[in-house]
Amino acid sequence: METIVSKSMIAGVQSVMPVEVTQDREVRSISVGDPVGARIFRRTLNIVTYYKHAGDSSGERGWLVAGWIKESLGRALTEQPMLCGRLRRKTGEEDGLEVVANDSGVRLVEARFPASLPEFFEMVKRDKGRAEVETVFWRDIDEVDPQFSPLFYVQVTNFESGGYSIGISCSILIADLLLETDFLTKWAQIQSSLAHSQTTLKPIFYLPPVKRDKFLNELARSASVLDRGEPLVFRAKTCSKMSPACMKKALTDRKTADVLLFVDKEHEGGGENSTSKRGGMKVEIHTRDEVISDYDCVGDLEEADVGVLDVSLAFEDKSEGNTCWVGSISNGVVFVFPSTFGDTKSVVKSIVALPNKVTH
Repeated sequence: METIVSKSMIAGVQSVMPVEVTQDREVRSISVGDPVGARIFRRTLNIVTYYKHAGDSSGERGWLVAGWIKESLGRALTEQPMLCGRLRRKTGEEDGLEVVANDSGVRLVEARFPASLPEFFEMVKRDKGRAEVETVFWRDIDEVDPQFSPLFYVQVTNFESGGYSIGISCSILIADLLLETDFLTKWAQIQSSLAHSQTTLKPIFYLPPVKRDKFLNELARSASVLDRGEPLVFRAKTCSKMSPACMKKALTDRKTADVLLFVDKEHEGGGENSTSKRGGMKVEIHTRDEVISDYDCVGDLEEADVGVLDVSLAFEDKSEGNTCWVGSISNGVVFVFPSTFGDTKSVVKSIVALPNKVTH
């Protein structure tokens, strides 16, 4: 018998930009042979955290939180403007794609779910994938005109009788900014300070009750978030070079998956009159059918610290749990990040998401 999962209903959508204009617009180069085959327009990192505020039986808390998010997120984005940038095709003689921090904004979605939080958790037990997808919003990047598509979405979902969730969906091309920086921590701190300073006031961008029953039925999320895989974390000590080839060595037992290498680059000027700066992080994408060149480092890898990726947005309200998955998983995907270990040793951190096994 098929599990019945209710649908969340979208009551409002806003754009959130940094509160300050980004002066030096960083550009992130994307190296990929077949963008469509590598699913870069569809793959996402999804993070959902559930909350319950003591004494909130009316379900008002989530709507207040969404109003504060409009302000807190705008402040937090000033430190990571790449999150509200856009993917675009390179101009001039060089072909390819790049992400530019152009302050185009992220999308903030406010939604209502027609069940209580405990009832929703029962739906998750019966059909985890179909239930949890109702707490995030994602539209696949347009393959023809990618420069018009947001790379980062936040959905605040309000449950009946109190309780709410905050769901984040972001493109895999900028996933390192959530996993390898303190962006979520700083955002939560700003959110908490706003909530404390405005305990008697409603947020400026508060959606009043009279407008919460007018749903935007024409806004549909992309089905790619349903094709999911649970991410695992691996760390491997390597040589001190930390070159792309060295990082690839850590993937010898995961050749069936597509590989994303997040590689540090030295900053290069964008020209005398340019407001963009190239460099920082480059993303190299290798599909499962590509041959990865020989590595140029020596020494054995020491793989350790294997566990499920556990990341959440730590707002002040009591957390009722969190979940994380990669969307549009296909045959699997591996994110590889460079990180440091002590003074001399280097560490490759890889996050592996493979298709969920189907049991009959």
